[in-house]
Amino acid sequence: MPHCASCSLSPPGSRIKDSSRLEALDSLRLLDTPFEERFDVLTRLACRLFDVPIALVSLVDDERQWFKSAQGITLRETPVEYAFCAHVVEANATLVVTDASQDPRFRNNPLVLGAPHIRFYAGVPIHGPAGMPLGTFCIIDTRPRGLSEHDKETLHSLARLVTLDIAHGRQPLYLGELPESESAMETTVGALSTRAEQRHRAGAAPRLILLELLDDLLRLARCEYGLVGEVRPMDGTLTLDVLGMSLGEVSHDAQAFFSQGRRRLSLERMNALVDNRLLRPEIQVFSERDFARMPSSALPENHPRLRNALLVPFVVNDRNIGLMLIANRPGGFDQDRAKRLLKPVMHIGSRLLESLHKDQEKSALYATLEEFRATLDATLDLILIFEEESQHFTYCNQGGLDQLGYSDDELKALSPAQLIDGLDSTELTAQFAALRQGRNSIRLNTHLRCRDGDTLPVQATIQRTRYEDCDRYNYVIVARDLRESLEAQREIDWITHHDALTRQLNRTGFLKALGKNRPGRHDASRRQAILLCGVDRFKRINDAHGTAVADDVLRELAGAFSSALAAYPGALLGRLGGDEFAIAVNLTSDKHALELADALRHRVEQHRFPMLDELQLTISIGLATATGGYIKPEELLRRANAAQVQAKRHGRNRVRQYMSGMLQEASRHQSIERRLSGAFARGDFYLHFQPQWQLADLSQPIGAEVLLRWRDEKLGVIGPDVFVPILEENGMMVEVGNWIIEQALDELVAGRDALPEGFFISINVSAIQLMDDDHLATHVMEALRRRGLPTHMLELEITETALIQSPDWIGQQLAALYDLGIRIALDDFGTGFSSLSHLKQFPFDTIKIDKSFIAGLPGSGEDRAIVESLLTLCSGFGREVCAEGIETREQLEFLTRHGCERVQGYYLARPGPELPAPVVSHPKSQGNLD
Repeated sequence: MPHCASCSLSPPGSRIKDSSRLEALDSLRLLDTPFEERFDVLTRLACRLFDVPIALVSLVDDERQWFKSAQGITLRETPVEYAFCAHVVEANATLVVTDASQDPRFRNNPLVLGAPHIRFYAGVPIHGPAGMPLGTFCIIDTRPRGLSEHDKETLHSLARLVTLDIAHGRQPLYLGELPESESAMETTVGALSTRAEQRHRAGAAPRLILLELLDDLLRLARCEYGLVGEVRPMDGTLTLDVLGMSLGEVSHDAQAFFSQGRRRLSLERMNALVDNRLLRPEIQVFSERDFARMPSSALPENHPRLRNALLVPFVVNDRNIGLMLIANRPGGFDQDRAKRLLKPVMHIGSRLLESLHKDQEKSALYATLEEFRATLDATLDLILIFEEESQHFTYCNQGGLDQLGYSDDELKALSPAQLIDGLDSTELTAQFAALRQGRNSIRLNTHLRCRDGDTLPVQATIQRTRYEDCDRYNYVIVARDLRESLEAQREIDWITHHDALTRQLNRTGFLKALGKNRPGRHDASRRQAILLCGVDRFKRINDAHGTAVADDVLRELAGAFSSALAAYPGALLGRLGGDEFAIAVNLTSDKHALELADALRHRVEQHRFPMLDELQLTISIGLATATGGYIKPEELLRRANAAQVQAKRHGRNRVRQYMSGMLQEASRHQSIERRLSGAFARGDFYLHFQPQWQLADLSQPIGAEVLLRWRDEKLGVIGPDVFVPILEENGMMVEVGNWIIEQALDELVAGRDALPEGFFISINVSAIQLMDDDHLATHVMEALRRRGLPTHMLELEITETALIQSPDWIGQQLAALYDLGIRIALDDFGTGFSSLSHLKQFPFDTIKIDKSFIAGLPGSGEDRAIVESLLTLCSGFGREVCAEGIETREQLEFLTRHGCERVQGYYLARPGPELPAPVVSHPKSQGNLD
């Protein structure tokens, strides 16, 4: 047969070429000998039992496999490299190949590619002297298939019969009838028993010896079949657990029964059918007459018909623990002779079965111990044992070795003091002493030293145990790895003390860290400073852009703060909630603290936030300081908060340092907040009107600015600089703003007949109102329409602060109002966020110059320069100018000379609860203003 070039065949392995194995095979003188019926009967039986075309007894040497018996093929040998059986011999284990054409080991084998076209193969080793694997008993099919566990056991039984025949190395001991003379009979049985005894002492498996003994008796007596079994209680009844069966003469019934392999038989039921003789502790002979009354249905399925039988019980302590039965001997058995001659078999069989039981118990114990050991090895806990006397470890489970990094030998060479960190300390020594004094166990948290030098944190429970029957003690340590627990605790601690959004300290963490960050008495930087930073009008960002964008702003802001504090080692940064950040830093003086606060304010003001389309933000900062850490963290933070309230009350985007009395003001501010929440419902708001004048003609007012006022029955009159920011923050501003429009227009209608022609009112519109009221333009126009008022009688004032909240949206709102004919005025121009682009970008009719620039006129050169520039600028843009805060005639004269159109202020008229009536000539207008 040609060798396939792509064949993945392997050369013979080391076991195939083993000289001892080859010598054992050669010593049997089986190679190249004729077929023998004793082997052929088994291969024929295998073909029938497994429904396969080929069955072989194969002997494998270093060059070939040679068939001592072959059914279904004419070959007598093949090269060893082609032999499936060589794999069985090499592994000395059963091999089952379900489809050789798909198996990478065999798919290119010539015996698969060509005749006999092997697809299925199953082979079991057969053994010779010293248990050497000589070859296989195998079955082959030309189609893929599987092999059940039952079939595999049957195949093993057939291979064992071949092994027994080879082990005998001869024809059966006695070919004729049982010897007639007593001495010959005794010699025969004695030889069998002696050989079984020798095999037992040599360490052969008791089950194998019993089956060999069964085979010898079957051949000696020319019986049809036999079995060996254990008597076991199962489910409340006695059962014969068959260890193995054997065939002496192959009949159809015996084949069918044998093919079912190992089985359990109901011993009590069968015993009842033979007058309870099966469990007697003596050798029994059963004749055909004894079985005549036994119905065939009483026997297991396919059980051969019983004509006669010889039963040898195996007895320990007067109790039957098993039996050997051989059946259907031509001519039957002589009971007296069997009892006399087979007693040695009964004795050696009893010892073998007892030994088998002990082996089974030992195996079960070992299995339990191995299972227990496997459980210990698999557990996540570390389990260690060390002797008190030798102070060395005797055991460590595999999980412990893996975690510590030692080999078993390395760990056993260590003493407890070398492994347990701090074992020599007074505390640990005292705890071990407590165990020696009778304490049941101790529990402690400690560290175990790993092989790589690291330490493993553990929680250990340690017990002291005593060896049985001696005065020696062990210590058993069960230690749990705490790394995950500690990491989880660190995570919990982090979550407890940090803000999840910005990853900075939260209020709890900041106060805790602040307490630990107090400067020492002799530190150079003894001034402990707290800067409480709040984003101005942050609620507007949240409402206008959504919480996701607002969160991005806070993260960006935290990054800006963190970057700015990089130059201050030991500085603390925390987000206390909402838009509020706290910074703690130890400095040498209040001056440095104020410089840092102002630098942070400018940094935020100049920072561009990409998520807000480069929108500008500002922060208000409250600063509180203390020397030497003598003020509690909570109190210091409370003072910083009071200072921040002042910063927001005085216009935002500024720094205020805590001063005595601010806490009281802050407390009052909280009271104002509480009262303001119900002010609108109580009707506490009312309006005042500040007249405006055309500077060219002061004979009568041309309009009035509407001013919101609040009088509380408990707090008295509260200024708008105090309560308007609160209205903006608590969400009431839109409702109050709409009420101002409605109320002011009602007043305008009521006094319209007495007002000068062209009179208008100017109403301040909050940035909040512009941002939140999508229907502001519609609401204004509807309010004018209902009252029959023209649009030129209303002017809306906005501050530049509103423009930076959302330029696009505010621009749309203003454009909608402007297109409807509503006049728009830019209030407080020149302060805060003034930008020339605003004059060009937004549709303003009037620009109002803030009173802070008017106050220095005409004496202040800077104020003169600013006002002159503003007037020139607005004239160039075609905008009318209104100057606020006129309090002197000199201011009035300066503005007149430089072309200002409109004015308002206390010098001309104070605000009042009613719209101003026309006058023939304003008293302050006398004299030449030019």
